Amino acid sequence: MTDSTHVISISFMLIVLGSATFHRLTAKNTPEGARSLLRPSGRLALMGILLTVGNVMTIQPIYEFIDSYIPVSNGTSAIAQIFAMAAVSQLGVHLATSYKSDFALRWLVGIRGSLALLAASLGAFGALVSSQAPNPSPRLVDYLTQPPVHVMHWIALAYIAYVMGILFRPVLHDSHVNPLRLTRAGSRLILFGFVLSIGRALAFPWELEAWPQAFYLFEVISQASAVCVVIGLWMFAYTRTHGVAGRKIDANLPVD
Repeated sequence: MTDSTHVISISFMLIVLGSATFHRLTAKNTPEGARSLLRPSGRLALMGILLTVGNVMTIQPIYEFIDSYIPVSNGTSAIAQIFAMAAVSQLGVHLATSYKSDFALRWLVGIRGSLALLAASLGAFGALVSSQAPNPSPRLVDYLTQPPVHVMHWIALAYIAYVMGILFRPVLHDSHVNPLRLTRAGSRLILFGFVLSIGRALAFPWELEAWPQAFYLFEVISQASAVCVVIGLWMFAYTRTHGVAGRKIDANLPVD
């Protein structure tokens, strides 16, 4: 897969993420705009912002500009990765709260969730510092043969799989029992996104055998996962804002 194809896939994902986030911030039920990010219900908008900014940072000219101000070469890659993991963390907190899953709440909200994100962030920076990557390279694509770069990418995949694995059971349950057809479809789409991300993390040792030639192909899998999750969440939001059947989509779910 060429760089141009990668740019097209990134652009598509940014359109989806950006439009969903803009809609969230400008919706009638959030008249305070950006201040809604400070409320628990603003987690999804914050997730969209973090994912959008993280992906924008990997665009070559923007990446080089930011990296010129960072003392560690290619520190922008680590920052973009942390933004992506922080977005997944916000997703985890939101879904754990919405599904009222005691198990997910224990492991994704509070000190345990914060420690997991902190450990992943420190691991990413540690792997970057251990690499030999003197020239700016978004996602370190010019250094994909180095073991520290492998570790850095694996940390991101492992953290995302950690969050999605914890949420897998409540999402699977809701995809079968939710009384609304649209939100059942939304849960199934979110579940499919989870399967893509967890599958990529589990298959990472085999993925390395296809690097660097097929790197962008595997990145598209992660981008497709993000798009599935965002569209699934939009289905939930649409049902809530339009008051379909007057039912609550985040009713108590006996999943634990």
